Amino acid sequence: MKEYFYFFSSITTAMRGEAVLKNNGYRAFVFRDGTINTHGCGYIIKVKGEEEKITTLLQKAGVRFSEVREV
Repeated sequence: MKEYFYFFSSITTAMRGEAVLKNNGYRAFVFRDGTINTHGCGYIIKVKGEEEKITTLLQKAGVRFSEVREV
């Protein structure tokens, strides 16, 4: 299973994304790193799984992210 970073421009959006993923059985963690994520406040969700499924969950919930990178 691959691991991904999802990049967010605010802590509020990142926390909403984390909640959506956790409610769907994913182990997701929000953290801040301005050197990795230079978009907005620098918040990132780290999550393992299939990128397509994770992205679809976030999009259906209306959680907007700026970028996805494989770790």
